Amino acid sequence: MVKFWKIALLGLIIISMVSCSAENSSSYVLEKAKERRESQSERKLFKDFFKEESVENQNTIINIEEKEEVTEEFFDRSFKLVFFGDSLTQGVGDESQKGGFTSIIKQHYEAKPYIDNVSVTNLGVRGNRTNHLLKRLEDPEVQEALAEADVIFMTVGGNDLMKVIRENFLDLTFSLFDKEQGFYAERLDSVLGEVRKHNDSSRIYLVGLFNPFYHFFQEIEEMNEVVTNWNATTISILDEYPNTAYVPIQDIFIDPEENLLDDDQFHPNQKGYQLIGINIINEIKRFNEETSLEEMLEEE
Repeated sequence: MVKFWKIALLGLIIISMVSCSAENSSSYVLEKAKERRESQSERKLFKDFFKEESVENQNTIINIEEKEEVTEEFFDRSFKLVFFGDSLTQGVGDESQKGGFTSIIKQHYEAKPYIDNVSVTNLGVRGNRTNHLLKRLEDPEVQEALAEADVIFMTVGGNDLMKVIRENFLDLTFSLFDKEQGFYAERLDSVLGEVRKHNDSSRIYLVGLFNPFYHFFQEIEEMNEVVTNWNATTISILDEYPNTAYVPIQDIFIDPEENLLDDDQFHPNQKGYQLIGINIINEIKRFNEETSLEEMLEEE
């Protein structure tokens, strides 16, 4: 209980400082390109252009259509990334003002030779909890962005956890965290269900939680255990949804060799976001290596 009092005290300090309450691989991408190619190849070249010409000219056009192979450049090779979530998605704390880990993910896809243009839609809002995401999913603009996404990246849960600390700082117990963890699981399940209503096939990467208190109170192992349990809940929910992946980041902020937090001691700084981005890219590579094209088609 004494240790939880320390967490509560730090929580109050952080609240006053940051106002928390205000807050893939070639097979997959090429498959997306194939879908675009098939849909576009349905329209015939030179359709009706020589409609009134002679039979000889018409036969010539037919021969051209049969023999000419349309180059890959003819098709849309753009790729749409949508980031949806809280302040981590927004990039709060990144002193470079480049959007935190989102710019790193964009660079990863831009390096692919089969993609000409990578667009980013950042739907991160500071302070958002799972209930906020559910409300925002009623917005037609959010729905449209998710529907058009080739890959979706999400962050959520940190503010849900902080809400427990803020509202119960005089009586923090494991049982209280366990109870709220169950409610969090229900809301997260609803969020993913709603996202899938608007996009039932694109891959979803959900970034886990980390313990922002570790820097000041390394001896409080209980808080690390709470974060671990909440991350385990996130994983269990994701297991119910095909073509989704969990990105662990908790270990990044345990015994780091350098400071990884912003001045508010709650959000990552530029270096912290860089390491989160590396973990996401590693998960993208790992997930693609373990998922065959046939499996992805079956999931769709």
